[in-house]
Amino acid sequence: MNSGPRLVPLASRPDAALRLYCFPPGGHGPGFYAPWTRHLPGPDLRAVELPGRATLAGQPSWTDPNRVTAAVAGLVAGQDDGRPYALFGHSIGALLAWETARRLHRTGHRPPALVAVSALPAPHLGSYVGTFSRILLDAGHSVPHLLGLTGLPAASVAGPPDQLARFLPPLLADVLLIWHHRHCDEEPLPVPLALYGGDADPLVPSDQLPEWNDLVVTPATPVLFPGRHMYPVEQPQSLTARLARDLSAALPPRRNNSS
Repeated sequence: MNSGPRLVPLASRPDAALRLYCFPPGGHGPGFYAPWTRHLPGPDLRAVELPGRATLAGQPSWTDPNRVTAAVAGLVAGQDDGRPYALFGHSIGALLAWETARRLHRTGHRPPALVAVSALPAPHLGSYVGTFSRILLDAGHSVPHLLGLTGLPAASVAGPPDQLARFLPPLLADVLLIWHHRHCDEEPLPVPLALYGGDADPLVPSDQLPEWNDLVVTPATPVLFPGRHMYPVEQPQSLTARLARDLSAALPPRRNNSS
């Protein structure tokens, strides 16, 4: 059986001007972005599926961020059909989107038109261990609270043990993944950046988002949406409308074929 990440088509649009790869937050699979097929009609929309969730639930989860991003970068490069492409990631998915973009650039592949990161401090701040340790180790944070904070069904705790086992191991694996991340200094990435966050996010204060600009050539102004850490679930239309605008701005001008 083949093992490793997959790129799952959510809305196959071969005539779209751009392909968008979406990286789910911790513990989630591609279904996190399924509502975007209604709210984001433009791009050829695909989502990253990691081992241990959705159709890959029978595979062991990966907890090495370098291994994950190397595999995903290889898949993205292998699907390159010449159209512009972009990467979006929310929470832990933002780190994977960012490191995938850096790996593609490092290996000489055509860069994405845009990297959009949501609800995560910049990796060079060294805050991931502290942030995610507080979530797991704070005595006031029960398992239902942890699941609810990350948008997973907290009610699953009251169900059969196998129901909880569907949700908790992938989340814990993703926390291990981000704990294992070590930032490496490189030249600023020459790729447009978009920064998004929730205005009441208890995990990622909005004043941490501008620090991402240390890592790119062209700085971006963070855009905040009403809500906490999982604001994309509550604000899908607002977020996708803004993302569509940023994707459109990042696309190269279309050539006029008229004679």
